[in-house]
This record gives sequence, C-alpha cells and structure tokens, in this order.
Amino acid sequence: MWRKRRKKNVFLHKFCNKMEKFKYISIDDEYPSHLLIKHHVKNYTNYEYVAAFFNPETALLFLQENDVDLIFLDIEMPEMNGFQLIEALPKSIFVVILTAYQEKYSLEAHQYYDKNLVFFSNKAQFFYYLPKIITRFEAVYEERKVLKRVNQLSKNEIQTFPKKIDNKTIQLTDIIYFTAFGHNIVLRLRNGEELICRMTLRELLGILPSNLFFRIRRNIVINAGYVTSFTNTTVCIDNQHIMISERNRKEIGQALQAQKSLLYKNY
Repeated sequence: MWRKRRKKNVFLHKFCNKMEKFKYISIDDEYPSHLLIKHHVKNYTNYEYVAAFFNPETALLFLQENDVDLIFLDIEMPEMNGFQLIEALPKSIFVVILTAYQEKYSLEAHQYYDKNLVFFSNKAQFFYYLPKIITRFEAVYEERKVLKRVNQLSKNEIQTFPKKIDNKTIQLTDIIYFTAFGHNIVLRLRNGEELICRMTLRELLGILPSNLFFRIRRNIVINAGYVTSFTNTTVCIDNQHIMISERNRKEIGQALQAQKSLLYKNY
C-alpha cells in the first residue's frame, strides 16, 4: 500500500506581503504628454496618478507638502527647465525624463543619474520603453528601501569593516553576506562585487554587530537587512535561497521574526 506523505509545515515569511503601491505625477507644458503618460501607465494597476502640472514652480510647491514616488518630467518648459527642477526638488524623488529632443540633451542628462534620474527617453518611444522604466524604477526604489532598513539596524559603534581591502574602506551596510573558506572571508557587496579578506570566521563574528549579522550556516553570515523572505529552513537574500543549518534553525527563525517588526514597521 502507498502511504500518504505528510506535508512539511513550512511557513513563508515575506517582508512585503502586498504589491507595492506607487504615486506619480507628470510635469510638462504640453497637454498631450500628460495624456500619453496617464494612458500607458494605467495598465500598471499599482501606480496611482496623482496630478498633472504644466508649470514647474507649481509642481515644486505641491511637492513641498505632498509625497510622491516618481516624476515623469519634460525638459523644455517656460520659466524653468527639467534639469533645473531636479536641482530644486525639496525631497529625494525618482525622476523619468521624457523629451522630444533626446539627442540634444542626452549628454547633460547623464550627469543626473546620480541625482535620482531613473530613465531618459524620447516621448515617441515611451510606450516601447515603459516596461524597462517600470522595472528599473522598482529596482532602485527597492534598493533604497533596503538601505534604509539596513541603516535603521546599523546604529552601532562599528560602521565599517575593520580591514581595508585593496585600499578600500567597506561600509558594513554595503555587505550582503560573508562566506568563510578556511582562513579567508569572501564579502559579497550590494553592487555585486566580491572581495577576499584574510580572516577567520571566529575573528569575524567577534567584531560584527550581532543585531545586524546572523550566522545561518557553518560558513555563512548574512546581513539581516537584506533578507526579503524566510521559512523555517531557508532565507532569501540577494535573489538566492540559502539553507539554514539544522542546528541554527530555531535560533535564526526567532531572531529574524523578532527583527521583522523592527525592520519593516515604517513600510
């Protein structure tokens, strides 16, 4: 006779249970541009169109009192151009520039990718590039959110990794996880870079803040701020599912559950 296999009681703890909702505005002196943006973005049901502005100064006044996540912005406008508006933003808000003169402004636009510019596109190609715009915006938005969570936990006396690697000072908040190999430690950074340091795992655990870094396996130590979900056997971090060692499961599960309310209470 066949026996029915008992299902394991595995619960997935996600830190974002609902689809993220985003608010956006458009700033352009031409009415058809607002219609174009609203018409295409409405297909993304988690995006709320808050307002359309024809005057950049009016938009700045609105942004002083209201929060939005994304701005679709023209460049050539009376009184103030799009680049000047980015410089004048009262808050750190992500921006997508849509212009009819892409070649004319492409060089200048590249200077603003360090100032929350997510995408620079020709208006005529907006529909074609919109999926890429949405994907890129949500990626940088999530990255900023993770960094806020990590910074919230990292109020410790030690802010940097104690050893310089290749003459670089590494911030603890930039480290996703450590992997130990003998007397070497591999640091996995949020920019995808991997660095090797001569250090034992025992030495590493002795200097890391215990409220931010957890040892989930014999040779793996993770930064709790980068955990996106976990079960009683695995954690999801850096788009990887890593098994928690059996001896550490109860302790790690309790620690992550305790951190969950602290890390995500503002989101």
